[in-house]
Amino acid sequence: MTNLSGSGLRSRIGAAHRSRWDLLAVLPLALLAFTVVAAVAPPRSGPLALALVLEVHLFILTFAVLAPIAVLARARLLGVALLIVLVSGGAFFGPEWVSLPGGGAARHDLTVMTWNLQFGTRTPAEAAAQLASVDVDLIALQELEPDPSAAIEGDSVIAARYPYRAMEPGQMASGVAILSRYPFENVVSTRDPSCLELIVDTPRGPLRVINAHPGHADISTVTPLRLPIDYNPSGRDAEVATVRTRIEAAVAGGERLIVLGDYNTTSSEPEYSVLAHGLRDTHVQIGEGPGWTWRPSRITFLPVAFLRIDLQLTAGPIFPASTSVDCSLPGDHCRLFGDYEIDG
Repeated sequence: MTNLSGSGLRSRIGAAHRSRWDLLAVLPLALLAFTVVAAVAPPRSGPLALALVLEVHLFILTFAVLAPIAVLARARLLGVALLIVLVSGGAFFGPEWVSLPGGGAARHDLTVMTWNLQFGTRTPAEAAAQLASVDVDLIALQELEPDPSAAIEGDSVIAARYPYRAMEPGQMASGVAILSRYPFENVVSTRDPSCLELIVDTPRGPLRVINAHPGHADISTVTPLRLPIDYNPSGRDAEVATVRTRIEAAVAGGERLIVLGDYNTTSSEPEYSVLAHGLRDTHVQIGEGPGWTWRPSRITFLPVAFLRIDLQLTAGPIFPASTSVDCSLPGDHCRLFGDYEIDG
């Protein structure tokens, strides 16, 4: 019969406890496997497609919850699995979150803001006052309703700063607008998706601007907690494809192009690659941090966001110089700013 000392027994008991915690290593490794498979064959709908939307958040949550357990329980296998996931996550998301110093263009020839006003969030007077506080060259708006549109049109500060305005208000989320310091021409507006396209005559030459707002994916929830359980982006994808045809026409013509708006797709989804193919994503090029611009309506009192779905993309000789996000105002979308150099 084996005779165990007290210290030997405690050691075996401790090892048994650690082995139980090590079983949790399957969670980060499963997340890593999902990420690798989704990069090759991304799910287009269903719960896994929703998981893809939240991919980076799942990495953060997994590490935040399991890392303390690995340390306190001295679970080596779990710790190794988390280290692998940490390094892999850096490889997957690092290029979007971290930009090389000095990577932006030198000149600031054009300053731009894109902003989803979120219908029903602010009074018409508040919408006008908040826009009047902005001093940029070009503004792209989404979810512009008729009453806020009238207030913006009637504001003397806005009229003086942005004498050129293409306003296409609509009910609920369908309205869009472009306000410009410089004259523009060839205005085209469409629905399904809501989109404005025009050519701005900047001091450094013409620039084609597309401001679009494809609808969000259909999300099924469980009440009363309203937890999402299903995800169907087929309608959104069709609208993104329509915008993409306009982008391709401008790119084929060798034009300077800037694409602005709320596209309701995150960079981890396959439709983002369809939209941004061949374009420069300003945040990816020069932004720091996650660049998140959207937050759930229940927590709009917080000055932070959780998804990056508002975008500024460019093609041709227009290059990002700086970018920033402002989440200080009410609404589920933050304001997204960008400065650009325009070459001849």
